[in-house]
Amino acid sequence: MRIDAQGNVWSTGSPLTKYDRETGKFEHFADVPSAYGIALAKDGTAWFAEFGTKGKIGKVDPETGKVTKYTVPTPDAWPRRIQVADDGTIWFAEFGESPATLTQTGKIAHFDPRTETFKEYILPGHSASPYAFDIDAKGRMWYSNMHEDVVGCLDPQTGQVVEYPLPFSENTMREFFLDEQGRMWFASPSNNKVGYFYLTN
Repeated sequence: MRIDAQGNVWSTGSPLTKYDRETGKFEHFADVPSAYGIALAKDGTAWFAEFGTKGKIGKVDPETGKVTKYTVPTPDAWPRRIQVADDGTIWFAEFGESPATLTQTGKIAHFDPRTETFKEYILPGHSASPYAFDIDAKGRMWYSNMHEDVVGCLDPQTGQVVEYPLPFSENTMREFFLDEQGRMWFASPSNNKVGYFYLTN
């Protein structure tokens, strides 16, 4: 769930939903039958990711409720998490599951709403599968690799990706949350752990 400046509660699920706390009414967006990631822009626009073989990313106009969708460049990208950067551009994780080959070819993708153009970054590893995803204070993209038990960092300025092994297996991290001190918080359900990480230098 995400809460906008007016106090409305936006929720992923089937379908994407907005709850107005003042009126106690729910608004269900049938045009977004399955949202698996949501982020709010500074202007109140709700951005979402559809998790599926034909999954797209899209937005909901906060004033009109109009839904606009964009087709991602990679087939079977399975968009899963989404974030809005300080410059208003959109970043999201492509889980990359291929039903035909049962392989993972995940990527991190960037979308510029002004030009409506995409750029994708290929991730290392034999089974790249980004799940938890967030942007740190320096604009770097952090993700958890669901199937390889590492946490990765993409620097958009250089395109370099660095992955860090975890001290436990089956991380199952589903979301990251950045705090004011620059620490990235996570939960690992399979390990019954909550914690945070950061770069020391």
